[in-house]
Amino acid sequence: MRLLPFIYIFIFGVALTVALLSIDLSFWLIYAVIIAVYIVLIVLPPVYTIYKSNNLKKIERFLENNKRKPLFAFPLAVKGGNREEIIRAIQVILSKYKQPYMKQVYKTNLALFEKNLTLFEQHAKQISKEPLYTYYVAYAEAWKGNFEKSQALKEKLPTGWMPSAIDAVIAKEKGDLIDFRRAADESIRLARGVQKFNLFYSFEWMEKETTK
Repeated sequence: MRLLPFIYIFIFGVALTVALLSIDLSFWLIYAVIIAVYIVLIVLPPVYTIYKSNNLKKIERFLENNKRKPLFAFPLAVKGGNREEIIRAIQVILSKYKQPYMKQVYKTNLALFEKNLTLFEQHAKQISKEPLYTYYVAYAEAWKGNFEKSQALKEKLPTGWMPSAIDAVIAKEKGDLIDFRRAADESIRLARGVQKFNLFYSFEWMEKETTK
């Protein structure tokens, strides 16, 4: 993580404190203002990048600056497109994070990149929260070629990137690369933050696998 921006923020905070003291505000009001400013300048930018940014280059810079954290190393591994590196990145996540829901989701992803449909479906059905349960089960049905069932499950998903992602998986399994690209682009357009980055390179990876 780059230190220089934090030095600038600290200097700004000191200058702001001096300015507020010069107009005789109460200690607690000054304290509240400084805390609010630090939250806006330090906490909100990374939160925005993770969840809301639409700028892939900015998201990638954030991931590179935080790649020691397994959850941020995984999307970079997907970008690299090397199956073994992706699998290792997921295995690190599984070793570091013990929350059941997180383990369920990443075990499902591990089975996906290992091309193990049986395990993928098994782990998908163990995911304990919506909408990812329905999303991954719909994905499994598409992978099995049960397109009508996958479409029916897709209809239960909330508006956003997930329905289009399922359309892309269905198109991929049908071998329709034109529909795959159209649905993939729509899913990426609707996504934000790290999810957008992950989808962009996941679909790129899927397309390469399809055309091998």
